Amino acid sequence: PEWKDMSIIEWANLPNAEEDYMVHKLVGKSFGEKVDETDLIVAKELVRQRFIVGLMDEMEESVRRFNIVLGVDESKERSQ
Repeated sequence: PEWKDMSIIEWANLPNAEEDYMVHKLVGKSFGEKVDETDLIVAKELVRQRFIVGLMDEMEESVRRFNIVLGVDESKERSQ
């Protein structure tokens, strides 16, 4: 393609580069549609409710938190 030798910065600065890509994806709007502050608020709430972040340096604590959020009972033999 015409952009095969472009840097990522050059590609991102193209006039047809999509703005607010993740907001569009999270709120289910197509890329021709405009997004506004309400869409941003909805997208942020979706991230807050549905994403779990763990740290590799704190794996045991991260897994413990994942289990809480996902409702995994660590005391049952099958889950160990």
